[in-house]
Amino acid sequence: MSRFLVTITPPTPNGDLHIGHIAGPFLSADVFTRVQRQQGHDCALVSYSDDYQSYMLRRGIELDRNHQTLAEENTRKICETLDLVGIHIDNWMQPQHNRYFLDAVTEVYNAAYHAGAIYSKTTPEPYCSHCDKWGYEAFGRGLCNHCGVDSDASQCEGCAHTPDAAKMAEFRCKLCGGKMAFIPVEREFLQLSAYHNFLKQLFNNKSLRPPMPQFLKEEFELGPLDWGITRPHDGGLDLKSDGTRRIHTWFMGLAGYLASFRELLAKTPDGEKRFEQFCHSGQGKMIHFLGYDCAFSHLIVYPVLLSTLDTYRIEQEFYSNHFLTLKGGTLSTSRNYAIWARDIVKDYDQDSVRFYLSLLAPEAHESEFDLEKFTTWRNQIFLPTVDQIHERLKEEIGKSASLNLPALDMQVIRRLVQRWYHAASPTHFSMKSVAKICEDVLDIIRDRIALGAAIRSYAALLSFTGQSIFPELSRTLQESSGLSREEIFQQIVSASSVEYEICKH
Repeated sequence: MSRFLVTITPPTPNGDLHIGHIAGPFLSADVFTRVQRQQGHDCALVSYSDDYQSYMLRRGIELDRNHQTLAEENTRKICETLDLVGIHIDNWMQPQHNRYFLDAVTEVYNAAYHAGAIYSKTTPEPYCSHCDKWGYEAFGRGLCNHCGVDSDASQCEGCAHTPDAAKMAEFRCKLCGGKMAFIPVEREFLQLSAYHNFLKQLFNNKSLRPPMPQFLKEEFELGPLDWGITRPHDGGLDLKSDGTRRIHTWFMGLAGYLASFRELLAKTPDGEKRFEQFCHSGQGKMIHFLGYDCAFSHLIVYPVLLSTLDTYRIEQEFYSNHFLTLKGGTLSTSRNYAIWARDIVKDYDQDSVRFYLSLLAPEAHESEFDLEKFTTWRNQIFLPTVDQIHERLKEEIGKSASLNLPALDMQVIRRLVQRWYHAASPTHFSMKSVAKICEDVLDIIRDRIALGAAIRSYAALLSFTGQSIFPELSRTLQESSGLSREEIFQQIVSASSVEYEICKH
């Protein structure tokens, strides 16, 4: 049995979740957790709301609302939406005034500080005197000095590197549109330049989705450069009562995941033992699901921070995704350009949405969502096939309660099961591949129905391979097959225990 602490990059609670969020880290992490549990592994899926994100400060100003109240309201919406989509997070933490979060950030900061990885220096930072706002992230925007894409000065959505505000063209205040002046500010920095060789060695043999290898290649050519971790007068968590150590949200991500896990385990009597098993024993892995624009924090910063936590022995794996687009544009909560996840699930159904978005998952490149194509697929292919399966199963069970699998069918099923185990592997996981296997099984079933051939074994197989993709349909297929989950595993999935007859044709 393996142990997996599964994480999802925390969303900024400035609004609800759209289908881009779901098709990216959220559904992928849920499917990963489900397929690992199918294989008997110990998993915990955690995330939290990015309450300390400076975009919350800007959103509060734009709506004339208290940003903390707004974060709480939107967090409730986010959790409701996740429930509607069937995404089960074991613990969703709210960091504001949360002792687990404060303790974890303090622990991570102190470890890096005592390792000599944090130092102070004065740097010029963008400031708008008209609005009295600093342009570290949400309040300033310009053209990335690495790739030229419109970006804030934190992590670029175009290339995932960290722009230098002083070198960005057309850098302006997001509130008034005016140019920002650069004022000297004393800040604390994480000395990433000292970990260049450590990071290169860490990723030497890791399998990463594109464009992560290219990102790392470019990052290693750049430095990596030392990285500011405090933002005076901006969003963040103050580790000093006088406000001189305001840690920004991207530094706190690793601590956020650990804090959410701590909070989850605090509800159980063996919490400390499980934390030890996951994080200190060397038996656990932390599996991160993230958008590729979060690559810098997760692939560069968090491994460095984890290396300074002397008692931690937990390996990290990274599953990135690209953006889901809508009519060529990137979905965005802040720009209100989206199809909201709760709306599409209410208008259609959970299983159809999960299955289609899994097939469309932007794992290696951007994917385009087309509502008309989705409704056509759902109404003309998916739902009619499901209805046909249930009707045919009633007939087959009425004729015979036993499974007779010809050798040819057994060979097909074995290949499909092998593909499933590869796609469900923690080192080669692909939600899109798991969904494609389900689609292939459905195609086989549809062809067999047309030929008048038996489908029960394939329907039972679909209930197994689709357990993580369409949970409710998987349950009804299992019931309609007349087999328990244990019987399906023994008679269909486990090749060593399947009885079959020699095919004479």
